[in-house]
Amino acid sequence: MKLRVAIVGGGFAGTLHAQGWLATNRAEIVAMAAPSKATRDSFSSTFNCKAYESAVEMINTEKLDVISLTLPNLYHKELTLLAASKGINVVCEKPLAINLDDARQMIDAAKLADIKLFYAEQIIFAPRYQKVKELIDNKSFGQIVHISHRERHGGPHAKWFRDKSLSGGGVTMDMAIHGIGLISYLLKPAKVTHVYARIITVDKSSPVDDHCLITLEFDNNVLATVDASWVSPGGVDDVLEVLGRDGYVRADLARGQTLDLYTLVGSNETAEKVETNKGWLKVPHEEARAWGWFAEIEHFTSVLLDGVSPIITGEDGYQALKVAIAAYESAKTHQRITVN
Repeated sequence: MKLRVAIVGGGFAGTLHAQGWLATNRAEIVAMAAPSKATRDSFSSTFNCKAYESAVEMINTEKLDVISLTLPNLYHKELTLLAASKGINVVCEKPLAINLDDARQMIDAAKLADIKLFYAEQIIFAPRYQKVKELIDNKSFGQIVHISHRERHGGPHAKWFRDKSLSGGGVTMDMAIHGIGLISYLLKPAKVTHVYARIITVDKSSPVDDHCLITLEFDNNVLATVDASWVSPGGVDDVLEVLGRDGYVRADLARGQTLDLYTLVGSNETAEKVETNKGWLKVPHEEARAWGWFAEIEHFTSVLLDGVSPIITGEDGYQALKVAIAAYESAKTHQRITVN
């Protein structure tokens, strides 16, 4: 059986979703929807699928197993509720919604319809970050003290990201939410208890925030920082660092071929140019699919066809959104915000 998949939105993320579904060899792209004729023509030609101007018409017309939502965040709730009413599984790009009420309605509708609502936080599927998760779970660093994630580049790839009515916010909703989701995943089952943030607009022509620094406190006493920016020259920067009492790791998605790992307790990793399994280790890592886009879709496919338990769900998207909204509140009030 091949999954019948439709893509809503045919831009950067929509194209990656389509490529990911096809790469599984267990899915076919049967339709797409986008308001732009140029986008529809290009996408439908590339992926040999039917094109619709209206996503609602597509969902009501096509026989589908799953849809990927890669359109402005404002429309996530409407299309998820419609898909759920038709028994169609949903893969929803981050953030899950523009507010918590919409996000909760999406989760509840999915549960009521007994469909899967996948939260598409692709960064947790990046092979290097999956390796860091494995190292944390294997106690390679002892007690975790601090985790930081930094993601910066020169700005969003579509104009709607700067329209708050469509996006729900600026860089905090677009990029900081990556770091929030990633760190929360690495520290599961720990939860964020408090948030303190500074969120600013460097480019005064921008109607939304474009740079932020967020501090997270977890209920297991780990501190974390999330640094996100749309005003960084020099290309994409995406770095994760984990500090423990017995070790440290630095993983860079954009540059380099290794994880920089320091451990006092020893590691089972095969290291380059060292004769011990302690101290500084350079751990070779697979470069292919480095950003996690394909691995994410492979996982969702396995959940749907093989009964694998999902490692990320709509509830994770809800929690990440709750923290992002708390960060905005903290930046506005200059207060440390409690996350319930």
